[in-house]
Amino acid sequence: MGDPSPESSKENKSPNKIFLEHREILSLIFKLFVPVQRQNVQGPHDTAAWRKELLNVALVCRAFRGPALDCLWSHLDSLTPLLKLHPGMQVLNGLYFFLGEIDAPEATIFYRYARAVRTITFNGGKVATHAISLAGMSWLGHQLKGSPLLPGLRRICFNDPGCDSVHMGLLPLLLSPSVETIDFTGTFLSGDVFHSYSLPLICNAAPNVKHLSIQDHNAESCVVIWASLPMILRQLRLQILSIIFPCNTTLPPPFAAQLCQNLRTITSLTLDIHTASHGPSMDVNAPLPPSLACLELINRSHCSVCQCYPQNLVKVATSMTFHVSAHITDSDKFAQTIETLCTLMNLKAVKIIPKDRKLIIKPAAVKGLLSSLNLETFEIHDGVFQVENGKAGGGLNVLIDAAYRDKGDDRRNPRVLKSLQTPMRRTDARGLFCHYPSISTLVYIARHAQGLRQISLAIYSALIGPGFDSLKSLMDTWEDPAVPSTLRHLEIADRRPSHHSAHFEPTEYRDLARLLDIIFPNLDSVTMIDNPNRDKTWDEHWKLIEEHRKMRKALRLCGMSFS
Repeated sequence: MGDPSPESSKENKSPNKIFLEHREILSLIFKLFVPVQRQNVQGPHDTAAWRKELLNVALVCRAFRGPALDCLWSHLDSLTPLLKLHPGMQVLNGLYFFLGEIDAPEATIFYRYARAVRTITFNGGKVATHAISLAGMSWLGHQLKGSPLLPGLRRICFNDPGCDSVHMGLLPLLLSPSVETIDFTGTFLSGDVFHSYSLPLICNAAPNVKHLSIQDHNAESCVVIWASLPMILRQLRLQILSIIFPCNTTLPPPFAAQLCQNLRTITSLTLDIHTASHGPSMDVNAPLPPSLACLELINRSHCSVCQCYPQNLVKVATSMTFHVSAHITDSDKFAQTIETLCTLMNLKAVKIIPKDRKLIIKPAAVKGLLSSLNLETFEIHDGVFQVENGKAGGGLNVLIDAAYRDKGDDRRNPRVLKSLQTPMRRTDARGLFCHYPSISTLVYIARHAQGLRQISLAIYSALIGPGFDSLKSLMDTWEDPAVPSTLRHLEIADRRPSHHSAHFEPTEYRDLARLLDIIFPNLDSVTMIDNPNRDKTWDEHWKLIEEHRKMRKALRLCGMSFS
């Protein structure tokens, strides 16, 4: 008998073995561990966690090893781990030196994982790359002979690198045509080195950069940036650009017009640039980038639209962010702003960011933004909601009514609110922190927020709601609406007290999971709000509730019941 054909051998393989032979599928799965893919992962603790997870995955079996290790090396916070793989690297007097040839046979592992790196983040002094001697820099440059150190690199992030740091010394060795995204953050951007050296170098060595972000949140006076940026950026074919200089008030009024004139290929633009007095721009008819689809303008004139931006640029804005510095308690505080925003036919998002997390915001003072505008996204990032005594829903019902129930039917280009974010804290007129939304508020959302896909809110899980003494009595009143709730993502901060008498009862896990599955049949996830000031006492309890809910949903979708 002859050898079996490849077709018959394939037929004899088990499904598991066939799956393990598909390296590209395994790579797609393991990429989900990387923080660049998981946008809610932040901080050094989480960084260590995802690396440990991938390392454990690599140890499962031989088939997992290669794809998992490639993903592990795809995102670096420092070049130090990679440089240590090279056999010629030596530490002498606290500095890196390299001995021998860079392409020595023993450097195979170094080359393999250098090719796997896709993103590198330099966080200043947080995760530092060890100092490389001048001889080491020269050796690297000579040995590479014009080839990039990381040939597969896609994204570079610099956080306050310093004008003459090891990171800036490595920049020429990292840039290549494969780089598509570059982020610069820090006061370094206001120095001459950035404008005379770094940015021109990017234009020459990384001509395929599509995404560029430059942010300096501290510098108050830098004139050179406004003159150099438009002409330098003209050399790149950027698609996404963010320019964030909130404190630099030396902005010349013609800058925005000059910038837009040089951004022929831009599709998404974010601007946070201001004059000293936020006075009106002289460029009423500034040219607009022909491909511009998304424009976010960040305003720092309290509740008003900054006049720093040309009027015709304001008219095509798709997102408006307001940094507020005082309490928002008057119902007409946004009245004039709403009149302006009503003329912006492309506006989809409004965000309010209090300067101080103690600033008070009344729901009635901002509800006009929801009832008068065709928004898809409305976010209040922090602050304190002031709620009237006895007001249901902790002020949230006011926003739901404004977004979904108070709108007329004669509005042009109607949009439905898809994403809503509200402050975690509540207070009343006496300054007492109370009146958090009860569990029944979730039922109100399910009944009336048709079209909402994501919501972020504080909730008091120990309080069922007025007229209900148990979760079961709340569920007994539920009637399936004609159109099921569209909510897919629920973010919460549980304000349940941490004392012993408020602990979860075992039946609550089951009942809360059942309630969520009943009222939100399309829900994909329940997660905790990512905020450093949030009390994390109840996180593990909600993870258990979420496991119950997902199990119920899976059985329901399979046509099975869950008793």
